[in-house]
Amino acid sequence: MLRDFINKERVYVLMLSFILLFNAFSIFSQKTPALKESEFKYSTKADEKISWNKWNEVLENKSHIPALINILGFLVLSVFSLGLFLDIRILTARVKKREIFKAQGEHLRVKWGIGDIFKLAIIFVFLGYILHIIEVCLLSSVSEGKSALTFIPLLNTGIMDLAILGFIVYFVKVKYSQGLAAIGLKIKGAGRFIFLAGLSYIAFLPILAFLLLLLIMLAALFNYHPPQQAIFRLFLQEESLWVLLYSTMMVVVLGPVVEEIFFRGFTYNAIKKRWGVRPAMALTAVVFAGLHANLIGFLPIVALGFLLAYVYEKTGSLIPSITIHILHNGLMVAFLFLGRHFIHLTQ
Repeated sequence: MLRDFINKERVYVLMLSFILLFNAFSIFSQKTPALKESEFKYSTKADEKISWNKWNEVLENKSHIPALINILGFLVLSVFSLGLFLDIRILTARVKKREIFKAQGEHLRVKWGIGDIFKLAIIFVFLGYILHIIEVCLLSSVSEGKSALTFIPLLNTGIMDLAILGFIVYFVKVKYSQGLAAIGLKIKGAGRFIFLAGLSYIAFLPILAFLLLLLIMLAALFNYHPPQQAIFRLFLQEESLWVLLYSTMMVVVLGPVVEEIFFRGFTYNAIKKRWGVRPAMALTAVVFAGLHANLIGFLPIVALGFLLAYVYEKTGSLIPSITIHILHNGLMVAFLFLGRHFIHLTQ
């Protein structure tokens, strides 16, 4: 039986063997090239502590800053208030046992299963190791301080995203002869779904703010100082316009599209077929959050994962989940650029 499996899935067995050997070599030799934090250096000094006196000087010299803060504050308060209003309506509907979100689409029965998720995972990790080896070789030939030190890892991320998207299309259309509608890529009703996605995300914002505030308080209580995420440093400190534009496209557009197709369109459907809706929501949300490797952000990302799976289940379309994901990432990037602007004003 094992021999038959190896013969049938020889390609995946070879890739898995490479992954295991690579990790074994890394553990025992401890000489595997790895990217160091020191390799990523930027010319600005975003980590400097800004004193209140310096900040007050900026406010006095830049007359547009207070007005900008007031406008942003008003917008944030308005959106937050609308979110609270929607949440109250949702809770009221739940108490009265009314349906919150009526199903507006149906899911096609998919032919792929749990095993195909593991196959995709093996392909993803295998490709990641190959690109990592190429990346280390390229970075070793680039002098410090060049934008290539930042751009090459970002380029590899884009290649990984496009590759996994291509393999999903292969599994769905070629291997199982199903259309892309099976994973939820449907144009019909897109406008209505985008509107519903916007309302859903606004309703989610107060929950997100509460979870973040709770985690910040817990981190302060236990004196935990989370490491700064590399993507934060990039958007706050990178000076190359092309790198920033490429990074924005990756984080705001390509990343959400690929992640939704993989987690909700492909993985969620396979788990749902095997164990049902709730286990599928829970598993995809937890794995989705875990892969982001952010301890402080784990619970908020899990909550976001549940929302993304919920709107996908109710609509049968990836349009609303992709829209919410783009809105979320876009909002995070917008705040980073805003923070970058204020940091530059104080230098």
